[in-house]
Amino acid sequence: MNLKRKSSRHSGFALLEVLIAVVVLAFGMLGIAGLLLTAHKANSSSYIKQQAVQSAYDVIDRVRANSQTAINGGYAVNNITTGGTPVIPAAASPDCSTTACSATQLAAYDVWYWLAKDLAQLPSGSGSIVTGAAPTGNNTLVTIVVQWDDSPAQGKLGAASQTQASKSNLAQFTVQTLL
Repeated sequence: MNLKRKSSRHSGFALLEVLIAVVVLAFGMLGIAGLLLTAHKANSSSYIKQQAVQSAYDVIDRVRANSQTAINGGYAVNNITTGGTPVIPAAASPDCSTTACSATQLAAYDVWYWLAKDLAQLPSGSGSIVTGAAPTGNNTLVTIVVQWDDSPAQGKLGAASQTQASKSNLAQFTVQTLL
């Protein structure tokens, strides 16, 4: 018996369908990978911003607890640089976490702790505390600025915080309170 195979115009069509399905699936997987990368960068930036906010409010609590020294300028500090590399101050003496301190010594310790411990957790973290007369009333206005390098997220996501013109990857968080 002689069996002849008839060639069909449709031979190999199923293989072509599989190839197209694999290409579509590959593009879908690349899209998912891109979304995961963007989500990771956004999450990293969010975490750093949350640390900056917590650091600012930590020092506000310290300033409010020692308000008379703050009113007299005992908390005034500016560690923000245009290059983004902060200068870490020398350790405060005495160590007010283990020794009784005066209000002025406590202010110096609080500033050192904020700059050397709290802000050091941020990438290129730095900060400033400025006190001055409030625009109205007899109160003192305290302005606290926290600055950090937010370059991991800003390159792809755009800046959600205020950025410095001299170095576009530096973000700032500013908070004010009255004493």
